[in-house]
Amino acid sequence: MLIVDGLSAPFIYPELTPHALDGTNLEKARLENIPEISKKSARVLELRAPQTFTEGGHSVLVTGNPDADSEFISFKDANIFDVLHDEGYLCIAVMEKGDSWSICAEQDAVLRDENNSVKNMKIVLEQNEHSGDYTVPSGLLQLMEEEAGKAPGYVTSKETRERYNGYNRWGIETACTVVEYMEKNRPGQKYLLTVNVGAVDMSGHYRGNYGYIDCIESLDSELLPLYTLCEKNNLAFVLTADHGMAFSADDSKGGHQSEKYSGSDEAQLVPLIIYAQDVESRIIRGEFRQEDFAPTLLGILDIPERPRFAKGEQILLTGHVNIKVTLPEKGTVELRKDGKILETAGNDDRFVFLGLESDKSYTIRAELDSGKSLEAKEKEVFLETDSVISFGEEGTGKEKSEYPSVESKEGISSAGVLGEENSLFGRKSSYLIGYLLIGIINLAGFFIIMKILKKG
Repeated sequence: MLIVDGLSAPFIYPELTPHALDGTNLEKARLENIPEISKKSARVLELRAPQTFTEGGHSVLVTGNPDADSEFISFKDANIFDVLHDEGYLCIAVMEKGDSWSICAEQDAVLRDENNSVKNMKIVLEQNEHSGDYTVPSGLLQLMEEEAGKAPGYVTSKETRERYNGYNRWGIETACTVVEYMEKNRPGQKYLLTVNVGAVDMSGHYRGNYGYIDCIESLDSELLPLYTLCEKNNLAFVLTADHGMAFSADDSKGGHQSEKYSGSDEAQLVPLIIYAQDVESRIIRGEFRQEDFAPTLLGILDIPERPRFAKGEQILLTGHVNIKVTLPEKGTVELRKDGKILETAGNDDRFVFLGLESDKSYTIRAELDSGKSLEAKEKEVFLETDSVISFGEEGTGKEKSEYPSVESKEGISSAGVLGEENSLFGRKSSYLIGYLLIGIINLAGFFIIMKILKKG
């Protein structure tokens, strides 16, 4: 997951044109590698960031919540790293910017620039225990320490351009080193490598729009080795940004956070380019938001879960959907389509069914090994995106479907789930008896009051 700090989609997408705040058309970056990568990837044409600053953008990306901040990330099960740790992933990061305390705390190992500075680059290695049996290899930690020590040598040039480009180069080359190590020494270990390169954002602020596109072009020239490594080793490659960059006029310095800049397309529109084995190469049109990123990333990894407070919607890129079914205790689950059994699984309380057709109805039947009753033994599910379906014990009120509160976008929605007891006539008879008694009591009270009034 490559987060290019401050990379604005209008400056790199051929379909878009960047404008200054005064209406002037601005020069675009002339790219070679990103267009070639895009030909083999899904590219989302409009992804809009709700918070146009570094901490906010990173917080939205990893939580799927448009209002998230650094503290929000630290809440239990609130981010993609929590979900991935539960799935046996290691989370490793190389962060030049966006290294808030909460994002760093979610990593098993992270290299970060303590000074966030091109002039005074100071990379430190931090470790955290998250994954139980899945620990960061000691050899990788040693390698990361070595890469940290090399970092200052990338920014020693007296030329401003070379220092900025060297800052990005260190991030990309270090990412390549991590991928090479993992594929050689831990080929079976699932992991997410998060990389933030920070010089594009800094160039926009300090070098103006021409220095900004120059830095983008330099980064573009460095990307191919990292992408090729991912392609060769069947790894997903995702390129996006935390926010964009806007300029008041041609040949001016840029901004993105202040009110002057934050409402512009140049500050809000960020790229999203995703290469993965099951992802069809295409341009995805429509209006999407940065909070859609978290469920979309988990979707291409075939993980139906999403962060606890996510409000974004999955952009379905794989051509298939997945269901996770949870029970209150060990039991058996049966998945049917058109009356035919697709799969049966048992002796567990969590089940995942992968590679299902989208836009189809499925029936899920569940039984507990203990013989205890469930609120509903069967559920009908119409799946347009991944979903988590939970069965609760009878009388506990814990039965639910995940993601029902998310409103649908055109062509994209969360699963709708109908339990067999959700209609009025499907409710238990005890509810109807209760309603009847309440009605009788109210009616009797009405006649008593009328009698008293007549006597008066």
